[in-house]
Amino acid sequence: MVMFTGSWLLVASAEEANYLLGPGDVLKIAVYNNPDLTLETRISETGKVSFPLIGEVELAGITSSGAEKKIADLLESGGFVKQPQINILVVQFQSKMVSVLGSVYKPGRYPLDRATNLVDLLALVGGATQDGSDIVTVVGKSGKAEYDLHNIVFKGDGANNVQLKGGEIVYVHARDVSVMGQVNRPGKYAVVGGVRTVADFLSVAGGANPSGSDTATVTTVRDGKINRFEVDIDSLFRTGDNALNVPLMSGDSIYVPRAPMVYIYGEVQRPGSFRLERNMTVIQALAQGGGPTARGSQRNIKLHRRNVDGVIEKLSPTMTDAVKQDDVLYVQESLF
Repeated sequence: MVMFTGSWLLVASAEEANYLLGPGDVLKIAVYNNPDLTLETRISETGKVSFPLIGEVELAGITSSGAEKKIADLLESGGFVKQPQINILVVQFQSKMVSVLGSVYKPGRYPLDRATNLVDLLALVGGATQDGSDIVTVVGKSGKAEYDLHNIVFKGDGANNVQLKGGEIVYVHARDVSVMGQVNRPGKYAVVGGVRTVADFLSVAGGANPSGSDTATVTTVRDGKINRFEVDIDSLFRTGDNALNVPLMSGDSIYVPRAPMVYIYGEVQRPGSFRLERNMTVIQALAQGGGPTARGSQRNIKLHRRNVDGVIEKLSPTMTDAVKQDDVLYVQESLF
Protein backbone atom coordinates (compact mmCIF):
# COMPACT_ATOMS: atom_id res chain seq x y z
CA MET A 1 0.00 0.00 0.00
CA VAL A 2 1.42 3.36 -1.01
CA MET A 3 1.60 5.86 1.86
CA PHE A 4 1.33 9.59 1.20
CA THR A 5 3.03 12.37 3.12
CA GLY A 6 2.46 16.09 3.21
CA SER A 7 5.10 16.64 0.56
CA TRP A 8 2.68 15.35 -2.05
CA LEU A 9 0.41 18.29 -1.28
CA LEU A 10 2.98 20.89 -2.25
CA VAL A 11 2.05 21.90 -5.78
CA ALA A 12 3.81 24.68 -7.60
CA SER A 13 1.95 27.95 -8.02
CA ALA A 14 2.79 27.76 -11.72
CA GLU A 15 0.47 24.76 -11.95
CA GLU A 16 -2.35 26.67 -10.28
CA ALA A 17 -1.84 29.50 -12.75
CA ASN A 18 -2.53 27.03 -15.57
CA TYR A 19 -6.02 26.26 -14.27
CA LEU A 20 -8.65 26.88 -16.94
CA LEU A 21 -11.76 28.67 -15.76
CA GLY A 22 -15.13 27.04 -16.32
CA PRO A 23 -18.87 27.20 -15.54
CA GLY A 24 -19.61 27.31 -11.82
CA ASP A 25 -16.30 28.88 -10.79
CA VAL A 26 -16.73 31.87 -8.48
CA LEU A 27 -14.39 34.80 -9.23
CA LYS A 28 -13.47 37.92 -7.30
CA ILE A 29 -12.57 40.57 -9.88
CA ALA A 30 -10.85 43.76 -8.71
CA VAL A 31 -9.89 46.83 -10.77
CA TYR A 32 -7.07 48.87 -9.20
CA ASN A 33 -8.24 52.36 -8.10
CA ASN A 34 -11.79 51.53 -9.24
CA PRO A 35 -13.56 49.95 -6.24
CA ASP A 36 -16.95 50.48 -7.90
CA LEU A 37 -15.93 47.93 -10.54
CA THR A 38 -14.87 45.29 -8.00
CA LEU A 39 -17.29 42.37 -7.75
CA GLU A 40 -17.67 38.69 -6.95
CA THR A 41 -19.45 36.69 -9.62
CA ARG A 42 -20.02 33.13 -10.82
CA ILE A 43 -19.29 31.98 -14.35
CA SER A 44 -22.58 30.98 -15.96
CA GLU A 45 -23.39 27.68 -17.66
CA THR A 46 -22.63 29.40 -20.95
CA GLY A 47 -19.14 30.27 -19.70
CA LYS A 48 -19.74 34.01 -19.27
CA VAL A 49 -19.80 36.67 -16.53
CA SER A 50 -21.61 39.99 -16.53
CA PHE A 51 -19.19 42.86 -15.82
CA PRO A 52 -20.02 46.56 -15.28
CA LEU A 53 -19.65 48.81 -18.34
CA ILE A 54 -18.65 46.06 -20.75
CA GLY A 55 -21.52 43.58 -20.28
CA GLU A 56 -21.11 39.84 -20.79
CA VAL A 57 -17.58 38.49 -21.14
CA GLU A 58 -16.77 34.87 -21.99
CA LEU A 59 -14.11 33.56 -19.60
CA ALA A 60 -14.54 29.78 -19.75
CA GLY A 61 -11.57 27.92 -21.16
CA ILE A 62 -8.90 30.51 -20.32
CA THR A 63 -6.64 31.04 -17.30
CA SER A 64 -7.08 33.72 -14.65
CA SER A 65 -4.27 35.77 -16.20
CA GLY A 66 -5.92 35.41 -19.60
CA ALA A 67 -9.21 36.61 -18.13
CA GLU A 68 -7.47 39.60 -16.51
CA LYS A 69 -6.02 40.65 -19.86
CA LYS A 70 -9.34 40.16 -21.65
CA ILE A 71 -11.29 42.38 -19.22
CA ALA A 72 -8.51 44.99 -19.20
CA ASP A 73 -8.52 45.17 -23.01
CA LEU A 74 -12.31 45.59 -23.10
CA LEU A 75 -12.28 48.34 -20.46
CA GLU A 76 -9.52 50.22 -22.25
CA SER A 77 -10.83 49.76 -25.80
CA GLY A 78 -14.26 50.94 -24.66
CA GLY A 79 -12.72 54.10 -23.21
CA PHE A 80 -13.87 53.31 -19.67
CA VAL A 81 -10.52 52.95 -17.84
CA LYS A 82 -7.03 53.91 -18.99
CA GLN A 83 -4.41 51.20 -18.58
CA PRO A 84 -6.55 49.21 -16.14
CA GLN A 85 -4.89 46.79 -13.73
CA ILE A 86 -7.11 43.76 -13.16
CA ASN A 87 -6.72 41.08 -10.50
CA ILE A 88 -8.83 37.91 -10.57
CA LEU A 89 -8.98 35.46 -7.67
CA VAL A 90 -10.80 32.15 -8.00
CA VAL A 91 -12.86 31.95 -4.80
CA GLN A 92 -14.54 28.61 -5.55
CA PHE A 93 -13.37 25.98 -7.99
CA GLN A 94 -16.55 24.29 -9.18
CA SER A 95 -16.16 23.68 -12.89
CA LYS A 96 -13.78 20.73 -12.65
CA MET A 97 -14.83 18.20 -10.02
CA VAL A 98 -13.62 14.65 -9.53
CA SER A 99 -15.14 11.92 -7.35
CA VAL A 100 -12.91 9.73 -5.19
CA LEU A 101 -14.45 6.48 -3.95
CA GLY A 102 -13.42 3.19 -2.40
CA SER A 103 -10.76 2.52 0.21
CA VAL A 104 -9.56 6.09 0.91
CA TYR A 105 -9.64 8.11 4.12
CA LYS A 106 -11.72 11.00 2.78
CA PRO A 107 -13.97 9.86 -0.08
CA GLY A 108 -16.07 12.50 -1.81
CA ARG A 109 -16.15 15.10 -4.59
CA TYR A 110 -13.14 17.38 -4.96
CA PRO A 111 -12.49 20.42 -7.18
CA LEU A 112 -9.42 20.41 -9.40
CA ASP A 113 -8.16 23.84 -8.41
CA ARG A 114 -4.83 23.40 -10.20
CA ALA A 115 -3.04 20.98 -12.49
CA THR A 116 -3.66 17.75 -10.60
CA ASN A 117 -2.37 14.27 -11.35
CA LEU A 118 -3.49 10.97 -9.86
CA VAL A 119 -0.96 10.97 -7.02
CA ASP A 120 -1.77 14.59 -6.12
CA LEU A 121 -5.46 13.75 -5.84
CA LEU A 122 -4.93 10.67 -3.67
CA ALA A 123 -2.67 12.66 -1.37
CA LEU A 124 -5.43 15.25 -1.08
CA VAL A 125 -7.89 12.60 0.17
CA GLY A 126 -5.40 11.19 2.68
CA GLY A 127 -4.28 8.22 0.62
CA ALA A 128 -5.52 4.65 0.77
CA THR A 129 -6.85 3.20 4.01
CA GLN A 130 -5.24 0.27 5.82
CA ASP A 131 -7.16 -2.19 3.64
CA GLY A 132 -6.71 -0.15 0.46
CA SER A 133 -4.68 -1.52 -2.41
CA ASP A 134 -2.25 0.01 -4.89
CA ILE A 135 -4.71 -0.60 -7.72
CA VAL A 136 -6.75 2.42 -8.82
CA THR A 137 -9.43 2.53 -11.50
CA VAL A 138 -10.12 5.85 -13.21
CA VAL A 139 -13.37 6.21 -15.14
CA GLY A 140 -13.52 9.22 -17.47
CA LYS A 141 -15.15 10.40 -20.65
CA SER A 142 -12.71 8.38 -22.75
CA GLY A 143 -13.32 5.13 -20.87
CA LYS A 144 -11.93 3.17 -17.94
CA ALA A 145 -8.28 2.52 -17.09
CA GLU A 146 -6.44 0.79 -14.26
CA TYR A 147 -3.24 2.08 -12.65
CA ASP A 148 -0.73 0.60 -10.20
CA LEU A 149 0.33 3.20 -7.62
CA HIS A 150 3.27 1.08 -6.51
CA ASN A 151 4.79 1.31 -9.99
CA ILE A 152 4.03 5.04 -10.26
CA VAL A 153 5.57 6.02 -6.92
CA PHE A 154 8.37 3.51 -6.37
CA LYS A 155 9.33 2.58 -9.93
CA GLY A 156 9.03 6.07 -11.39
CA ASP A 157 6.29 5.16 -13.85
CA GLY A 158 5.37 8.80 -14.48
CA ALA A 159 3.60 7.99 -17.74
CA ASN A 160 0.77 6.43 -15.75
CA ASN A 161 0.55 9.29 -13.24
CA VAL A 162 -2.22 10.75 -15.39
CA GLN A 163 -3.41 14.35 -15.30
CA LEU A 164 -7.05 14.65 -14.29
CA LYS A 165 -9.30 16.89 -16.35
CA GLY A 166 -12.50 16.91 -14.30
CA GLY A 167 -15.52 14.66 -14.37
CA GLU A 168 -13.56 11.50 -13.56
CA ILE A 169 -14.42 8.88 -10.96
CA VAL A 170 -11.35 7.56 -9.14
CA TYR A 171 -11.86 4.26 -7.32
CA VAL A 172 -9.26 2.77 -4.96
CA HIS A 173 -9.74 -0.99 -4.70
CA ALA A 174 -9.62 -2.91 -1.44
CA ARG A 175 -6.60 -5.09 -0.88
CA ASP A 176 -8.14 -8.53 -1.11
CA VAL A 177 -7.35 -11.82 -2.79
CA SER A 178 -9.84 -14.66 -3.17
CA VAL A 179 -8.78 -18.11 -1.97
CA MET A 180 -11.40 -20.63 -3.06
CA GLY A 181 -11.96 -24.32 -3.60
CA GLN A 182 -10.69 -27.12 -1.40
CA VAL A 183 -9.11 -25.04 1.38
CA ASN A 184 -9.95 -25.06 5.08
CA ARG A 185 -11.07 -21.41 5.23
CA PRO A 186 -12.16 -20.22 1.77
CA GLY A 187 -12.87 -16.52 1.37
CA LYS A 188 -11.37 -13.12 0.62
CA TYR A 189 -8.27 -11.98 2.47
CA ALA A 190 -6.80 -8.49 2.69
CA VAL A 191 -3.25 -7.82 1.55
CA VAL A 192 -2.05 -6.37 4.85
CA GLY A 193 0.48 -7.20 7.54
CA GLY A 194 3.01 -8.59 5.09
CA VAL A 195 0.56 -10.98 3.42
CA ARG A 196 1.57 -10.69 -0.22
CA THR A 197 2.50 -14.03 -1.84
CA VAL A 198 0.78 -17.24 -2.94
CA ALA A 199 2.16 -19.11 0.09
CA ASP A 200 1.01 -16.35 2.43
CA PHE A 201 -2.58 -16.53 1.19
CA LEU A 202 -2.71 -20.33 1.20
CA SER A 203 -1.48 -20.21 4.80
CA VAL A 204 -4.07 -17.69 6.04
CA ALA A 205 -6.76 -19.80 4.34
CA GLY A 206 -5.63 -22.81 6.37
CA GLY A 207 -4.05 -24.67 3.48
CA ALA A 208 -5.64 -27.33 1.32
CA ASN A 209 -8.18 -29.59 3.05
CA PRO A 210 -8.00 -33.41 2.80
CA SER A 211 -9.99 -33.33 -0.45
CA GLY A 212 -7.74 -30.70 -1.99
CA SER A 213 -5.36 -31.23 -4.85
CA ASP A 214 -1.58 -30.87 -4.67
CA THR A 215 -1.79 -28.08 -7.23
CA ALA A 216 -3.51 -24.70 -7.19
CA THR A 217 -4.54 -22.44 -10.06
CA VAL A 218 -3.43 -18.84 -9.56
CA THR A 219 -5.12 -16.08 -11.56
CA THR A 220 -3.57 -12.62 -11.70
CA VAL A 221 -4.62 -9.41 -13.43
CA ARG A 222 -1.82 -7.11 -14.58
CA ASP A 223 -2.28 -4.15 -16.92
CA GLY A 224 -5.74 -5.42 -17.79
CA LYS A 225 -4.43 -8.85 -18.87
CA ILE A 226 -5.57 -12.05 -17.15
CA ASN A 227 -2.83 -14.62 -16.49
CA ARG A 228 -3.35 -18.16 -15.15
CA PHE A 229 -0.74 -20.64 -14.00
CA GLU A 230 -0.51 -23.72 -11.82
CA VAL A 231 1.47 -23.92 -8.60
CA ASP A 232 2.70 -27.15 -7.02
CA ILE A 233 1.61 -26.65 -3.40
CA ASP A 234 3.93 -29.33 -2.04
CA SER A 235 7.00 -27.87 -3.78
CA LEU A 236 5.98 -24.35 -2.79
CA PHE A 237 6.11 -25.10 0.93
CA ARG A 238 8.77 -27.81 0.91
CA THR A 239 11.38 -26.05 -1.22
CA GLY A 240 10.25 -22.42 -0.95
CA ASP A 241 10.39 -22.03 -4.73
CA ASN A 242 10.33 -18.23 -5.18
CA ALA A 243 9.62 -18.59 -8.88
CA LEU A 244 6.18 -19.95 -7.95
CA ASN A 245 5.66 -17.87 -4.82
CA VAL A 246 4.74 -14.69 -6.67
CA PRO A 247 3.34 -11.55 -5.00
CA LEU A 248 -0.43 -11.19 -5.33
CA MET A 249 -2.49 -8.04 -5.64
CA SER A 250 -6.08 -6.99 -5.19
CA GLY A 251 -8.34 -8.88 -7.56
CA ASP A 252 -6.05 -11.92 -7.87
CA SER A 253 -7.31 -15.35 -6.89
CA ILE A 254 -6.17 -18.82 -5.85
CA TYR A 255 -8.27 -21.91 -6.58
CA VAL A 256 -7.47 -25.32 -5.12
CA PRO A 257 -9.42 -27.96 -7.07
CA ARG A 258 -10.59 -31.29 -5.72
CA ALA A 259 -7.82 -33.87 -5.73
CA PRO A 260 -7.85 -36.42 -8.56
CA MET A 261 -9.46 -39.69 -7.55
CA VAL A 262 -9.09 -43.39 -8.29
CA TYR A 263 -11.93 -45.88 -7.78
CA ILE A 264 -11.52 -49.41 -6.42
CA TYR A 265 -14.30 -52.00 -6.47
CA GLY A 266 -14.81 -55.72 -6.30
CA GLU A 267 -13.09 -58.01 -3.85
CA VAL A 268 -11.30 -55.39 -1.71
CA GLN A 269 -11.59 -54.65 2.00
CA ARG A 270 -12.79 -51.03 1.58
CA PRO A 271 -14.23 -50.41 -1.88
CA GLY A 272 -14.82 -46.81 -2.89
CA SER A 273 -13.09 -43.66 -4.14
CA PHE A 274 -9.59 -42.71 -2.99
CA ARG A 275 -7.25 -39.79 -3.46
CA LEU A 276 -4.77 -40.32 -6.26
CA GLU A 277 -1.33 -39.65 -4.81
CA ARG A 278 1.73 -38.70 -6.83
CA ASN A 279 3.25 -41.55 -8.85
CA MET A 280 0.76 -44.01 -7.35
CA THR A 281 1.00 -47.58 -8.61
CA VAL A 282 -1.67 -50.27 -8.76
CA ILE A 283 -0.39 -52.00 -5.63
CA GLN A 284 -0.35 -48.69 -3.73
CA ALA A 285 -3.91 -47.99 -4.84
CA LEU A 286 -5.01 -51.42 -3.63
CA ALA A 287 -3.40 -50.69 -0.28
CA GLN A 288 -5.63 -47.59 -0.02
CA GLY A 289 -8.61 -49.94 -0.22
CA GLY A 290 -7.19 -52.28 2.39
CA GLY A 291 -6.02 -54.86 -0.11
CA PRO A 292 -7.94 -57.79 -1.62
CA THR A 293 -10.37 -59.81 0.45
CA ALA A 294 -9.82 -63.51 1.08
CA ARG A 295 -11.68 -64.19 -2.15
CA GLY A 296 -9.88 -61.52 -4.16
CA SER A 297 -6.86 -62.06 -6.35
CA GLN A 298 -4.05 -59.65 -7.20
CA ARG A 299 -3.49 -61.65 -10.35
CA ASN A 300 -7.01 -61.04 -11.59
CA ILE A 301 -7.39 -57.24 -11.67
CA LYS A 302 -8.97 -55.20 -14.42
CA LEU A 303 -8.33 -51.51 -14.99
CA HIS A 304 -10.92 -49.37 -16.75
CA ARG A 305 -9.43 -46.19 -18.24
CA ARG A 306 -10.91 -43.55 -20.53
CA ASN A 307 -8.61 -42.80 -23.47
CA VAL A 308 -8.10 -39.49 -25.27
CA ASP A 309 -11.10 -40.22 -27.49
CA GLY A 310 -13.35 -40.73 -24.48
CA VAL A 311 -13.58 -44.48 -25.02
CA ILE A 312 -13.23 -46.70 -21.95
CA GLU A 313 -10.51 -49.30 -22.35
CA LYS A 314 -10.26 -52.49 -20.28
CA LEU A 315 -6.66 -53.26 -19.33
CA SER A 316 -4.88 -55.96 -17.33
CA PRO A 317 -2.30 -54.03 -15.30
CA THR A 318 0.71 -55.24 -13.37
CA MET A 319 1.20 -54.24 -9.75
CA THR A 320 3.85 -51.67 -10.66
CA ASP A 321 1.86 -49.91 -13.38
CA ALA A 322 1.02 -46.27 -12.70
CA VAL A 323 -2.56 -45.34 -11.88
CA LYS A 324 -4.10 -42.25 -13.50
CA GLN A 325 -6.89 -39.88 -12.58
CA ASP A 326 -10.39 -41.44 -12.70
CA ASP A 327 -9.04 -44.95 -13.25
CA VAL A 328 -11.33 -47.73 -12.01
CA LEU A 329 -9.68 -50.82 -10.57
CA TYR A 330 -11.80 -53.93 -10.28
CA VAL A 331 -10.49 -56.84 -8.20
CA GLN A 332 -12.08 -60.02 -9.42
CA GLU A 333 -12.75 -63.13 -7.39
CA SER A 334 -10.02 -65.74 -7.35
CA LEU A 335 -10.75 -68.75 -9.51
CA PHE A 336 -9.12 -71.15 -7.04
